[in-house]
Amino acid sequence: MMMRRIMLALIVLALIPASSGLTDYQNGVLDGLTRGWSMAQMYCQAQGGDPTAYNQAVPDYNAWIKGIFGENESLMLRSISGAMQAQPFSISGTTKPVHGIDSSWNRTLPEQFPKPDAFGRVYGYPAEEYYAIGPALGWL
Repeated sequence: MMMRRIMLALIVLALIPASSGLTDYQNGVLDGLTRGWSMAQMYCQAQGGDPTAYNQAVPDYNAWIKGIFGENESLMLRSISGAMQAQPFSISGTTKPVHGIDSSWNRTLPEQFPKPDAFGRVYGYPAEEYYAIGPALGWL
């Protein structure tokens, strides 16, 4: 038991210097993920009805983005005007499963595809793999 504690302490101590010495690129990625996650959390709270914190953070986030990527409108966030309302989710009625028995999508194979043998293989490959990338296998 004591040996386990010593080993655990040594492992933890060995990992501390490795994690603190990040490169500039790694620090940039970490900073971007941290800021992005923070904005995502505030956006989620804004969807709950109070966009104040999100709207206050948007100018700082956009200034940070401008400092890195310049004037790129596709990366800029927009403030939310007023309280957000939940939008109903609708599915188009134009696409429906074709199999009436089990309501699944059509999984029948076109006639040009070879059928699997008794072992479930097509040209030596498992049928699932062949049907996923089959035409590419012909070029090998």
